[in-house]
Amino acid sequence: MDHVLDNREKYRFQFMLTEIVGTDSTLYLGKTHDFSVPQWYFYPASMVKLPTALLSLEKLNEIGFSTQAILKFNQDFECGNMRFIDESRRSNLTFEKMIRELIIVSNNTYYNSLYHFLTPQRINKELLQKELSQTKIYKDFSGCEIPLNLRTHSFTVEEQKSEKTFKQEESHLELIEFAQNYRYDPTKLMGSKNEYRGDIVDGPFDFNYNLEYPLNDIHSTTMRLFFPAFFNENQRWNIREKDRELLIEAMKSVPSDLGEKKYFDQRKYPDNLYKYIVHGDGNTQFDDVLTYGKIGISYGFVTESAYVVDPKTGKRFVLTASMYVNSNDTVNDGKYEYEEIARPFLARFGQLILER
Repeated sequence: MDHVLDNREKYRFQFMLTEIVGTDSTLYLGKTHDFSVPQWYFYPASMVKLPTALLSLEKLNEIGFSTQAILKFNQDFECGNMRFIDESRRSNLTFEKMIRELIIVSNNTYYNSLYHFLTPQRINKELLQKELSQTKIYKDFSGCEIPLNLRTHSFTVEEQKSEKTFKQEESHLELIEFAQNYRYDPTKLMGSKNEYRGDIVDGPFDFNYNLEYPLNDIHSTTMRLFFPAFFNENQRWNIREKDRELLIEAMKSVPSDLGEKKYFDQRKYPDNLYKYIVHGDGNTQFDDVLTYGKIGISYGFVTESAYVVDPKTGKRFVLTASMYVNSNDTVNDGKYEYEEIARPFLARFGQLILER
């Protein structure tokens, strides 16, 4: 614990903490402690799935479809991993299933589906209108180069309980429009070495023109989901209450809650697999504590945002934290200290806040 705090810059540890005061019937926001460092870039990884899920629920609300609606893609071009298209064709893939697995087990295939359902144009326009202005989501996780990440496939949405359908054509965002939203930053060159096409080469990994989701925007995303009344109307997520409840329940859930046989394997899918804050170390003293969260883990970066509730003491807070665990300073080699450092640190950090 002290080692990370004493070497905060090395681990690029930053966090925001908002105290939630009151009882179930009357909650209000307490003090926010902001220890974010905007100049410390971090790769948000799967954290971008949370706003993508929220924006997808907004779009369903706008076009008048439920989360039981089915999404089916056409293949309009070749690029990267096309599994999300194949799966949409061979199964009745509902938005509820995609959103639950997206949050609970961080399903990349379903993130790709929702990215194409929304399009990068809509994602970034909506985030800007909600004053999440520093967030940039212009890629899915299919492995495509930038120009093809700006294209999305056409699809049909079908409501199961009626014959209602919604169709959307292939879309394409111009590269110049994408580039105008970025500014090259040499501080996003990270590491002394990196993996390139199977070899370790000298030189930093370039995170420019990549996903950007600063800590303040992540924290605000979570706060708006759980406490919409404290935000202006244009900042709120325009989603139906039952859809909000679906997402909140998913953020509390563990893999076995999905009910599929593979997720009952506690060796591969332990309850705390994607819950580092408070529960990461398996300390049974905190078993009754509820955490509603989402985590992103990649390239040595670990970022998590969670609403934490202790039913015994009534203590509540929202904690958003990010850190970097890459002792060999080589990016993209798959060798990081997630289990050795990040998991136990974030677990204990959350526990200490509960004990204050």
